[in-house]
Amino acid sequence: MGMQLLQKMGWTPGQGLGKEGTGTLQPLLLEVKLDTRGLTSKEEVSSRHGKSMKPQRLGRRGSAPLVAGGKHPVSLLGEYCSKQKLGPPEYNLCFECGPDHKKNFLFKVKVAGVEYQPAVASANKKQAKADAAQLALQKLGIATPVTRTSQLKRQ
Repeated sequence: MGMQLLQKMGWTPGQGLGKEGTGTLQPLLLEVKLDTRGLTSKEEVSSRHGKSMKPQRLGRRGSAPLVAGGKHPVSLLGEYCSKQKLGPPEYNLCFECGPDHKKNFLFKVKVAGVEYQPAVASANKKQAKADAAQLALQKLGIATPVTRTSQLKRQ
C-alpha cells in the first residue's frame, strides 16, 4: 500500500526519497521478537537466570494446534518469514467442498516460492489455514509433528 502511494506521488523504485531524491534507498529492517518474554533489559535477564521461571500455559481455548511455547502456527510462520526476510507467507484456498452447513476446506501456503499443502481437508477455514502453516513449519524444521489427539490431551 505504501509503495502504491509513493508511486502515485511520482516516486519510482531505485530512486531516493525526498525532494532531491537523496534519501535512503533501503527500507527499514523489521526486527521481530520470537520469544514471549516481553521487553526486558540485559541486567534483568541475567539476574533472573538463576531463578526458576513460571511454567508456560499449555493450552488455550479452541482446537487450533499450538507450537513453540503456545504460539499459533500461522503466527509463528509469519514471524519466521519476517525474521528470515522471506516475505510474508501466501495462503490460498485451494479446495472447498460439501453442503453449506458442513463444508471442508483445504489451504496451501507458499513460503519463499515453495508451496506446502496438507493432505487432509479441515472442517473450518481457520483450522485449514493452521494445518497448512503447521505443515510448512514441520518441513522447514521449525516445529515437530503435532497430532490433533495430542492437542486434545494437552488442553
